[in-house]
Amino acid sequence: MPVLSRPALRWSALVGLWALVGAVLWILLVQGFLLALNPFCHLQRPSLVRVMVKSVDRDPNSHITDYVTVKQGEDEEILRMLKAEAAELHEYDEVWILSAWYSDGLRPTQYLLTPHRLLLEYPVALLLPAAWALWRLHKARKKAEAAPPPPIRRTFTDDFHLRAQRFAKPDGTSPPGTGQEEGKPAAEAPPSKAHEG
Repeated sequence: MPVLSRPALRWSALVGLWALVGAVLWILLVQGFLLALNPFCHLQRPSLVRVMVKSVDRDPNSHITDYVTVKQGEDEEILRMLKAEAAELHEYDEVWILSAWYSDGLRPTQYLLTPHRLLLEYPVALLLPAAWALWRLHKARKKAEAAPPPPIRRTFTDDFHLRAQRFAKPDGTSPPGTGQEEGKPAAEAPPSKAHEG
């Protein structure tokens, strides 16, 4: 029995998936709300690049971010990253940097690439596997609710009786040894000696 055909597991998976979809939509709504309210907020192109760290400098005007100077090819760029992430970097480190899709002047615009950060910045990426899982659950429910196919009826032949019929006499005949044959009366029994003389 497939796992998804069990009603309890199917309902649990459905609740979890719809909760995930609701959380993703809520994060997107909050991000859009903050984007609309902040006059300094603007969209920027998302990117994922591998860079080499040249220097890490403190930002005295911010309690959240520090400056990180990186080099990509021949180009140098100054990034605003979280203080905790910037503290992990050293000169000549090569790291993957994820750029957020908007900049508001308050939060960092670049992050170290991790699965957690990728899902926080781009939660919409979770909607595709969630949609696939919901489709599989819908398919499993339809399969479970479909009427089961009729059972295959198998007929077993008892050949014992077929073999026994070879020794049976046709109707109207007596078994061998009785002296009776079809169309002939039975022979009279000889008189007993008690009635003689």
